[in-house]
Amino acid sequence: MSNLFYTYKDLKLGYGNFELPPLLIGTIFYQGETIVDRKDPSKFNPEKAKKRIDNHKTLSKKYKLPEMIEISAIDPKSMIEYLKFYLDNYETPFVLGGTFDAREAGVEYLNDRGIGPNEYIYNTISNLKNKKELDLIKENQIETVVILIIGSENMTSTQRYNYLVKKRQPKEMSLIEGVKKLGVKKIWIDGGVVTLESVAHILETQQIVSESLKHPVGCAPSLFLFKYSSPRLNQKFHTKYRRASIMTLASWYSNFIFYGAIEDSIETFPSVHQSYEFKKILIEHNIKLFD
Repeated sequence: MSNLFYTYKDLKLGYGNFELPPLLIGTIFYQGETIVDRKDPSKFNPEKAKKRIDNHKTLSKKYKLPEMIEISAIDPKSMIEYLKFYLDNYETPFVLGGTFDAREAGVEYLNDRGIGPNEYIYNTISNLKNKKELDLIKENQIETVVILIIGSENMTSTQRYNYLVKKRQPKEMSLIEGVKKLGVKKIWIDGGVVTLESVAHILETQQIVSESLKHPVGCAPSLFLFKYSSPRLNQKFHTKYRRASIMTLASWYSNFIFYGAIEDSIETFPSVHQSYEFKKILIEHNIKLFD
């Protein structure tokens, strides 16, 4: 077993290889979630929120897979309420997501609560053009940042790799170089899923980035399910079987997975667990199935 991994308290996140099981991240308080008040998103059902988070964590223990929660918000007021709830009931680390304004307010609130910049993951940054965001990351000494690759569905693995390393950002810097100069110690690379085709290119990119740049790689593989309509409008297209199958495939070459709505933990954990167990069998018997 390789020693290449980042630690977040008792969690290990691999990089440079795919030997460790992927970190599974479920998102709560996302826009449109049923537990959130549609008229005032800062209001939500705490009992149902706790039930969903507890179920996610129970499945993590059952299947022996690492986990985190991503707290998403569309505005600053909501983010503060969500963080209050989470920190009063659960421990760090977690992922800080949502809009930039919400993340900005979240960082300030976390500072006030005495939560260190090494206790959460900042999600995400896609370029070096927002000076306000760059200052936020640098001045608060945020330790871990997720870089999101933004591209079309048929953007090749080479193009995605170049998105990270070519000197196309302000001051003739690459995106990777620029984020490092902000003082970020741990960079995660999110491939940026658009459609099913993009998942294929992204998994190839993840192998390249893992081997050459030695950063944790992952994606949100089920995002392509939202291509045509919302789950409420197209139940036939959005099924638990589709989610489970794409999670299984993505877990093969991912160090982390944003599996989406926290309710989807029910399908995600067992599907990734089975994939990881199958992968171990192939390694034990020296079967080169996907090489």
